Amino acid sequence: MSLPAKKAIEIDKNVTHYIYKMLNHEMILKYDESKCIECGFCHRVCPVTISIYDEPLKKTAIGTPEEMRVESDKKIVVDVEKCIWCGSCTWICPGYTLELIINGENKILLVENGSLPEFEEEVRTLENGQKVRKVVDGSITINCDEKDDKVIDAFADECATGAMSREGKEVVVDIDKCILCFKCTEASKNYENISVKVFRDRFKKVKGEPSSVWNAINLRVLGKEGKIKGIMSRSQNKLADSVMRLLGKEFSEEEEET
Repeated sequence: MSLPAKKAIEIDKNVTHYIYKMLNHEMILKYDESKCIECGFCHRVCPVTISIYDEPLKKTAIGTPEEMRVESDKKIVVDVEKCIWCGSCTWICPGYTLELIINGENKILLVENGSLPEFEEEVRTLENGQKVRKVVDGSITINCDEKDDKVIDAFADECATGAMSREGKEVVVDIDKCILCFKCTEASKNYENISVKVFRDRFKKVKGEPSSVWNAINLRVLGKEGKIKGIMSRSQNKLADSVMRLLGKEFSEEEEET
């Protein structure tokens, strides 16, 4: 096997390892589907973002099969040809679904070198016993004009953390369970008479003075970033380039062409 090598290995029905192996260095992005709540945070923070011919849809190195435009029965897939194993998705993942393992150790270099901050988090336990964390503060508003109780119930069931329920003809949110993720806003696109607005005001209290990479990710999560146009490859992605510099890596021309 020639090095460096990038590959995906299914460990079992739930766990997939996305591996980047070099001569004396191995990085594994571990994805455990059994913990995935389909929150959408990983897709937003991934620094590898491209826009195909100015289409509104942005494609990253990680996302749902629909977002990645591939066929898969997995909730989330990773494109190993685009992933830079920076750990941004691991850093924010509310369900502890993703882990970055570098030479056998769980670590995120962007946190260790101060580029991404540590932050306060609220850990909640779901009814199934799974732990999730809330990493942003804000609020949520749901407008429901639906008359069919079954449709309202179906929408409430879309919630990643069981925070939504139906009361009469309204959808109510238990703020103690809501983590202000992206799942209900995405689901509402399939419900003609239900709309959702989530206001992510700020991350929980951050520690340290993070870099410009943090500023960019902060804007993406809070939904204030402008439309990213004309990014056709990793080398033209300013955020990804910044992350690579902070990680102390350089890609050869040969790797850029893969």
